[in-house]
Amino acid sequence: MLGKLFEYEWKGLRSPLLIMLVVLGGTTALTCGVILTINPKYDETVAWYSIMALVLSIFLYYFGLIGCVLGTMLIIAIRFYKTCYTDQGYLTHTLPVSTKQILNAKILASIVVYLLMFLAIVGTILVIFEVAMHHIFSFIPGEYEELRRSFFMVFREFEDELGISFSAYIAYMIVYFIIAMCANIITIFGCVSLGQLYAKHRVAGAILAYFIVMFINQFLGYICTIPMYTRMLITSTYDMDVSPFGIMSPSMNLSLGLTVIVAIIMYFVNLHMMTKKLNLE
Repeated sequence: MLGKLFEYEWKGLRSPLLIMLVVLGGTTALTCGVILTINPKYDETVAWYSIMALVLSIFLYYFGLIGCVLGTMLIIAIRFYKTCYTDQGYLTHTLPVSTKQILNAKILASIVVYLLMFLAIVGTILVIFEVAMHHIFSFIPGEYEELRRSFFMVFREFEDELGISFSAYIAYMIVYFIIAMCANIITIFGCVSLGQLYAKHRVAGAILAYFIVMFINQFLGYICTIPMYTRMLITSTYDMDVSPFGIMSPSMNLSLGLTVIVAIIMYFVNLHMMTKKLNLE
């Protein structure tokens, strides 16, 4: 039954996701196209216009990227609100499944959507980066391969600077991001559920609840950084041999742990609101 619920949720989310992916792909193609038109052999006037066009295209890509990230959050929140707390909720809550199964299916479908958007963003960044690097280095054909090797030497020096290999750091950040993403989705759902306590202003209540929860998360996050800054100060004062990653990771892990705790609380808030406090519009 969880599979059927997931399929139902996916059908409701895939169309807006596809639209955002098309927008992201369009801004990426435009940025790459502008990059390929730049030629340092042009006279100063043409080169100036080329640089301006590049800057504008990068800004367009950036705003498209931000729009896709926020848009993904919005379509997930709106989908959850409409199918749980509006007239569509009558169909959702009369299904022969438990509330926990409904909630889990929505969380799982939302995670898949977030991951697809994340992979698309990473892919477009890599495409733009590769196109830019190839185009720039192509003007020095005799030294192209040597420049590429020199460029990637930076990654080999990563471990000496941060105290962790580049691949291990990427793996750590991927795991960190996935856990934080799952926690954020559950928190968003919890804020939507809390918004139902305001019978006449449910959307406004959900937005208010989200800002309050985010403020609490940010406040707790700042508290978690105090040990990191203290350790950095001690390390700098006494010239201790501690890697930057060794200083940062405990605070990052503590911050993530607090975020997960908030998400667990919100998970049970969702279950409570969807069973004991359900009041459909």
